[in-house]
Amino acid sequence: MLQNDKYIEYTGENSVEVIALGRLDEALAKGDARNADELRKTAEYDAKDEDGKPVKYMMEFPGLTKEQLLALNSSKASSYNDTGHIPFVCIVDPFTEKEMWRSPGGAAAKSLMEQIDAQKKVLNSAHGPSLSRAALTKVNTEGKRITEALAKAGVAKSMADYRKLEQSIAKQPDSLKKQLEPVLAAITDAATKTLDEAEGLIGSGDLAGAKKLLDKLGRSLDGTSLEARMKELTAKAKPQ
Repeated sequence: MLQNDKYIEYTGENSVEVIALGRLDEALAKGDARNADELRKTAEYDAKDEDGKPVKYMMEFPGLTKEQLLALNSSKASSYNDTGHIPFVCIVDPFTEKEMWRSPGGAAAKSLMEQIDAQKKVLNSAHGPSLSRAALTKVNTEGKRITEALAKAGVAKSMADYRKLEQSIAKQPDSLKKQLEPVLAAITDAATKTLDEAEGLIGSGDLAGAKKLLDKLGRSLDGTSLEARMKELTAKAKPQ
């Protein structure tokens, strides 16, 4: 199932896979005594994580480390299979962690996709539309980029990028839009520091210096909580 191309493409937008792989710790502990099957299951490859740091991922489970797999198996995920046999597949309500559907002995890709569609309708009816994974990835990736580039890019450019990102998810659920709040807060904090600096220059009589700082902000603070203060300082920075 996890090696079915159609299922892999489908699950990218329709489910979150959680695997509880029993006895992996035993296989890892056997060292040189491991058999060929155990070696295959525990083989690793070198890669870099989302932060660019070196990491070893499992060959059979790309993108997952052995530590993560062990943690998953010791989590609640392993408790759903009370049959004593593997494979076992079930669909779990992410809000309540209650089992919604089960298939002892595993499931064919087609039947599992049908069940996911059916249970997804139940969840959407109760909790609203599902988040798009592509949109979530975009928010996380772009939000991080904007925040990290803020110091160099400046408030005006960062705010323009933020608004572009915000507009791109205008039709997405509020829960996704809420994840942009830290990005806006970082830009607002940077803008506040600029306004504080400009106000200090005005107080010392350096109107030209204050105007130069405020000009860099342009209209980037229009519609924000700092708009009124920006207009007030711009008026004070004008030559008398």
